Amino acid sequence: MPVITCPDCGHDVSTMAMACPNCGRPSAPVAYAAPVAAAAPAMAEETLWRGSPSWRVLLGKVILIILTAILIPVAANFLAGQANDLEMSGRITKYGWLIMAIAVFWQVVTFLIVMVRLQSTIYTITNQRVMIERGMLSKSLNEIDLRYIDDTQFFQSVADRLLGIGNVTLISSDKAFPTTVLQGIARPREIREMIRARAYQVSQRQLFTRAT
Repeated sequence: MPVITCPDCGHDVSTMAMACPNCGRPSAPVAYAAPVAAAAPAMAEETLWRGSPSWRVLLGKVILIILTAILIPVAANFLAGQANDLEMSGRITKYGWLIMAIAVFWQVVTFLIVMVRLQSTIYTITNQRVMIERGMLSKSLNEIDLRYIDDTQFFQSVADRLLGIGNVTLISSDKAFPTTVLQGIARPREIREMIRARAYQVSQRQLFTRAT
């Protein structure tokens, strides 16, 4: 128990005593300083995962291009073989190859456009937020604070399961982005579990230090 010295008689007096027990001098009130709770250290932002939609989502387009290049000439040759006129047979074969070339060209252009879009889409997951960056020339950046994520889901079709890809859906209380889908990413279940666990952690600890 802390004590002080009485200024009148010089005896030790407890700080809890109302007066000196030796001379009766009233004790001065001692101010009590309440202990200050230590502030929780701010959580620095760190990147946990970064990736883009998998190129495997384009496998169906590649197969379609190959089938187009094979089936149209085969069908044209079959029809040409049924024609009795050699001139007509030659025209059917010629038009078959022309149609195949146009169809393959269009599908290749579409394939390249989709591939560029996939490569220009970047998903970044940190211990504080999920960021979605899109665009090659012009850029757009959307982000969802992990504190606002209420639920996470993932979906895989039969083909997606065979390819090891899938979609992860984030449902949040963010009014700007209530539902966000990370499309065609590899290891979707693992990514979904990572987001779910981190969202729970930041809901318990909400002091952030973000890099600018």
